[in-house]
Amino acid sequence: MLFEENIIFLVLKVLITFAGTIGMMISTTDFRFVKRKFVSIVIFGIYSLYVVLSTYAIIYFLDYAHFLRVFLLTISCPAVFLLHNISDEPFPRLVFTRATHILISLYIAATVTLLNTALHGTELSDILLRLLIYLLIILFDFYFVRRIYLNLISTIRKGWGTLSLIPCAFIILAVTIAFYPEHYAKRPASIVMIYLLGAVIVIIYSAIGFYLSIQYHRLSAEQNREILEWQVQNIQRKTANIENLTEQTKIIRHDTRHMLSTIAALAENKDMQAILDFIKTTAKIPDLPESLHYCNDPLLDATLSSYLKSAEESGITLETSFSIPDHLPVDSAELAICFANALGNAIKCCEKLPEEERKIIVKCIYKPKLMFEIANPYKGKITFDRNNLPQSSESSIKIGIRSIIAFCEKHDAFYTFTAENGWFKVTVAL
Repeated sequence: MLFEENIIFLVLKVLITFAGTIGMMISTTDFRFVKRKFVSIVIFGIYSLYVVLSTYAIIYFLDYAHFLRVFLLTISCPAVFLLHNISDEPFPRLVFTRATHILISLYIAATVTLLNTALHGTELSDILLRLLIYLLIILFDFYFVRRIYLNLISTIRKGWGTLSLIPCAFIILAVTIAFYPEHYAKRPASIVMIYLLGAVIVIIYSAIGFYLSIQYHRLSAEQNREILEWQVQNIQRKTANIENLTEQTKIIRHDTRHMLSTIAALAENKDMQAILDFIKTTAKIPDLPESLHYCNDPLLDATLSSYLKSAEESGITLETSFSIPDHLPVDSAELAICFANALGNAIKCCEKLPEEERKIIVKCIYKPKLMFEIANPYKGKITFDRNNLPQSSESSIKIGIRSIIAFCEKHDAFYTFTAENGWFKVTVAL
């Protein structure tokens, strides 16, 4: 039951499908890329009016079948270019994500039509069923898919142009099967072909998701490898300092024996003035090299030394206060990586500032529980998502934040991210 004679119903159905597709797009949108949000809302309001008028004109002067064959050109393509103009998101990635939403929406709209036809429904039942399914999909996207989806698509910076060809090709193929030479509801064989194509689409997108997941884990592993390299370098530096200290100690002991022998000889002669003169001129012990020490755990100590040394080399002023127990409540390697991610992100943020504004404050206590806070100044605006987690366009900082969250969730630790008065703070309490 297509109700092709009821033009008002057809226009309303198209408008609901359009609004549902836009809702799906919004539910999985990273709003950092959206420019002039209020103006964007007004533009889409005007575009919705265009959708209604153009749809009514095509159906009125031609027919519904003609509209279904050209809606990609009259509605979908202009919407994608409109999104590009009000967004800073890279165009190839925007095409991939938005074409994917359009493809999913096509299958939702087709399924609703088939269900309503099979149940011998009315125009009202079609509208209500369409509204219900789109609402459920949008809520599902927002509460369950959004974070995973945004995390995965943020891991790849190149190759989106090739990936965008996949949903575009599937859309063209699905529209061709569904609406040529007539509507799919009138041809049972086309219905089978459409859903067989849907199975292929699911397989292809599963492969894409698997590929994106591999890229995410590769970047995480690369960051952890970088952290471990810093730890090894710092341990090597500390070992070299210890070897240097040992060598200097041997020299001091050797010289001290000679000094004591000379003093003993002068003492036998009871020449006290000579002894005093000798001590003033020769008995000077050289300064030993200073070795910073933050805790007794070698891995955590190496990590803190390495990152704080890197901060100093970047011209960052440090204000530190460490009180770390001998027995840590969690694995030292995991805690070291958590510290490394927090300090690494703070260093990256400070390096963007003028040298006189670079500063990192690190505080750590262990009573009543182990807790640390790392603060650094920032410029611009830091946005937070609905879970009050900071958002960043830099993949390394984004992965660092996820790693801290994963550590805290694993150990049931309290954590907060705040941005107030020009200072960004990370607080973790175990």
